[in-house]
Amino acid sequence: MAWEPGWSPAALSRLVRLCDDLKRSLEPAVWQMACAEMLVHPLHRLMLEDPLIRAAQDLAGRPGLLPLLQDLLLRHETVRDRLSQASRAGRDLFEATAALGYFSALQGQPAFLARVIEAVLERRPGAEVLSLGAGHLREAAMLAQPGKLGRWVAQETDRGVIATLRRGLPPGLPLRSLRCNLSSFVRKPYLRGCFDLILLPDLPGCGTGSWPKELVDSAFAALKPGGLLLLGSAGPAPPEAAWMEVFLGLRPCWRSLEEMEALLAAVPPAEARRPRVFQGIGGGVEGRRLYAMVERR
Repeated sequence: MAWEPGWSPAALSRLVRLCDDLKRSLEPAVWQMACAEMLVHPLHRLMLEDPLIRAAQDLAGRPGLLPLLQDLLLRHETVRDRLSQASRAGRDLFEATAALGYFSALQGQPAFLARVIEAVLERRPGAEVLSLGAGHLREAAMLAQPGKLGRWVAQETDRGVIATLRRGLPPGLPLRSLRCNLSSFVRKPYLRGCFDLILLPDLPGCGTGSWPKELVDSAFAALKPGGLLLLGSAGPAPPEAAWMEVFLGLRPCWRSLEEMEALLAAVPPAEARRPRVFQGIGGGVEGRRLYAMVERR
């Protein structure tokens, strides 16, 4: 029945619950066996009708995956062919997938970033902005007056992502590329004290290692006095997390409010002002993104 009109959302809902139940109840090795079984089940063919799931499997492990998924969620003109060529069942399923907490929150992120940039511009006309892990920078097209920026530097490592980014820029945006990876950024002291706003909307690195804190420390050091640092991350794992692992191969760094607060502890307390952690708007009660902000004195 999942192939019949109107039944895709019900099929997705049941499959999400099933994956969540299995992941919670099975030992890790048995869970991996269950994942393999689901990928050869006939229902997997239905999942692949969804352009979001198809894109995730086509680009598995590639740097441009998250920006492409965000473009699909935004129904951006660059992915209209992927959406228009989907089957009726695939379009039904896409609408249901896009409504899940994780994807709904991801879809709303560019608009949120645009509001943050405009708030900084009100305080500091001609502000200089740095986006770390810029993606396709879709928030640029959402700014009312992008020409008011003094400079916008976008850090990305993947050439394909950079090319797509540049094709979608609004006219008059003073954009520069920072062609290095995040490890190189951490080691570059010449960037200190350069920016009024630094955006790191998708914090990399899971676990308890020191790398995320080193990145946060380096980003904070690159702020001008009075500058603002914004960090973003997926929040605690939502019910669809296990389903995402199976059918999209996605395992985001699910972080808690406490983990985001611990990242802010990497900032020198004497130089920090108004540190705060909050849930992003959108995505329902579960699946929301978490953000941390801190200003430099």
